[in-house]
Amino acid sequence: MEALDWSALIIICIAGALSPGPSLLVIISITTRYGRLAGILGATGHGLAIFVYAITTALGVSWLSSSANQLFFYVQISGALLLLWMGLSMLISASKTPPVSENTYTPRKLGFAFIDGFLIGILNPKIAAFFASLFSQFVIPSQPLLTSVVMATTASLIDVAAYCMAALVANTLLVKYLFLNYTRFRDCIFGLLLLILALSVIHNSFGDSF
Repeated sequence: MEALDWSALIIICIAGALSPGPSLLVIISITTRYGRLAGILGATGHGLAIFVYAITTALGVSWLSSSANQLFFYVQISGALLLLWMGLSMLISASKTPPVSENTYTPRKLGFAFIDGFLIGILNPKIAAFFASLFSQFVIPSQPLLTSVVMATTASLIDVAAYCMAALVANTLLVKYLFLNYTRFRDCIFGLLLLILALSVIHNSFGDSF
């Protein structure tokens, strides 16, 4: 790849990482509910999912191009089910959570944040479409393994940096104050948004398959 190709790849990865979607919503939700560390762990898990997509695309672009439609359908349905579960969980939490004015409860083990970040990344149909359409355009079937690894690592690091920034912003005093004092409202809004996204994905995926 030439320097111009690398520049274009980096710009596209940055644009993809900064675009709003279910991943950003989940990372912000994790951060505001459980703190900065949980948000960073979620961002790291999401970055790992990006690496998996990127390295799979770089190493198997011919297979991906022939199987993209079927793969994309299953990713859509799995991602929609994950969003449904997260949305319902937040709505149930909103119905049970008492008003909080100081600090949210932070579990001792935050591994769930990493797992949630990874799952929302690997099952996000928007990300699957990104790698099947845009990222794959930079892949040369005969390119060296090192180039593929560098491409995947670049995409992953950009994603982690973008979502860590989102976690840090979500953990600022003003945002924390708003979310802590409107806990039920926050969970209701985020839960409803996730449910709407899930239903939209299900509608689009089955609509496209018929």
